Amino acid sequence: MSFPDRGSRPRNAFNELVAATAVLGIGASGWGVWLEVEEYRDRQASRERITEACGGLVDPDRVLGLHGGTARVRPGQGSEDTFTLDSLPGGCAIYRVEDPGTAYGHFALSVYTNPGDDHPNVVDDSLNPFFAQHRGGAEDVTRVADQSPDHPLDYPAEDDGRLGHYNDDSATFKVTCKTAKTARDDVTSVNVVTKALYDDVSLRDLRTVIELAAGAAYKVADHLGCTPEDQHAASFPRLWIPDAKLKKATEAKGSCRWYAEFLGQEGLGSLPDRARETPREGEHSFKRSCLLAASPAQVKRVWPELPERYGRLEGVLGHSPWWLRTESYFGDEARKVVGEAFGGKRTPLTPGTSGRAERADIWWASSTCDGEPAVHTLTVSYSYVTAIEPRLRPLFKAYVDHITAAHDCTDITFPTTSALPSE
Repeated sequence: MSFPDRGSRPRNAFNELVAATAVLGIGASGWGVWLEVEEYRDRQASRERITEACGGLVDPDRVLGLHGGTARVRPGQGSEDTFTLDSLPGGCAIYRVEDPGTAYGHFALSVYTNPGDDHPNVVDDSLNPFFAQHRGGAEDVTRVADQSPDHPLDYPAEDDGRLGHYNDDSATFKVTCKTAKTARDDVTSVNVVTKALYDDVSLRDLRTVIELAAGAAYKVADHLGCTPEDQHAASFPRLWIPDAKLKKATEAKGSCRWYAEFLGQEGLGSLPDRARETPREGEHSFKRSCLLAASPAQVKRVWPELPERYGRLEGVLGHSPWWLRTESYFGDEARKVVGEAFGGKRTPLTPGTSGRAERADIWWASSTCDGEPAVHTLTVSYSYVTAIEPRLRPLFKAYVDHITAAHDCTDITFPTTSALPSE
């Protein structure tokens, strides 16, 4: 390209610079437009993938907006990573695509109905709630649990819990059917679990995860002909900030308040001195839990009193911490609780019965609350049983007495002395 001579070398150079800049600007503008077009195509394709994989139950733009937002995702490649409303129960997993050939966890959803054999409530004595802390090299393994407790969910947030619960990265939303007879079998409730598949989930993202679960649950209920007992807008104006830290057990006031009262009457001895509790208890929650653990100081204090054959102190302070957990399930969730031992052996914890799960340090009791079944469990880490075995029976009895009184339960069935000795 040639430019007319303007009579001076500086002016000619300036004209050439202006022209070159204009050409570069046009090129950059074209590149920007191309990038926008590509992003639009990626986003549109991702919307379609999410809609197809998750049975059309979630707003794809809200899913794409998680974790700072992305335009490129793909569903998981397993047979359980996609589903349709006609193939329930089912679930989907969505992965964030970054550099070519790489994908990272982004979002997951699962749907199940009650009654059903899928998605039982599993009480597992080998599931160490402090595993990540040990793996990360924490000096005080039981100071923080790997996950926060479940907080009861309702709209507006009235501490009720009948709609489900949430923790630091996931939510479970339940729609209870007003009538048992629906368009598909005798469904009593629809349950949707949503989860953010990445670390450090923001409160904003957690709210999105909860609202996606609620919206999906009502869509499934409508598809199955389930008329909800209550229906609320899928928006929750107030959330507690989930906290996985354990506190001094004697100061527990929420879901572990019963334990603080027990210590006040019976003393600490070799029992846990820490508690991770839900700060509020949902009056109608279908699941309640309390996690207790021993601090390093408590372990070292008790250790000299144990038999020499008990093991190594370093193991208890590291990969095998002392902990125990109480859990209760109510209503149709109580009808499918199983105790799982190391190796996968499962024992049905059936309403109306009590005992000890086979090959597992799990005990259960049961009751009837407002005409519905309830199952109450106590799980103890294998490294801790010998140290507190003489106190397990009165401890579990105190918990069952508390939880059944709080729910006006009757027909209480408690393990026999052969299943749960006191000494």
